[in-house]
Amino acid sequence: MRVVMEAHPLRSRLWAIQQEVVLRLEETLRAETGAADDDPLPALMAGQLAWIQSALMGWIGAEMVKGRKAAEVSRGALALLDDMEGMLGEQVLKYAVREG
Repeated sequence: MRVVMEAHPLRSRLWAIQQEVVLRLEETLRAETGAADDDPLPALMAGQLAWIQSALMGWIGAEMVKGRKAAEVSRGALALLDDMEGMLGEQVLKYAVREG
């Protein structure tokens, strides 16, 4: 992780990949929900999921760079993920849920 953070071309490429993922996720959510092209909700939901992924991976990377053990970091990541879930409203948590 330190190598990526210290290399501007790698950071730029990572950012570009992340943006591509958000666009593809939006397309998938739009297709899965049947949302119209002018409906902003799929883009907003993709952004929320991207925020969670980015914040969680950033935290994990920072903790690993500190030299913490993977098992310890994974337990912390689960706790952080629980905190993130608590920050999300019902509209986000129940969006595009498939019937089991």
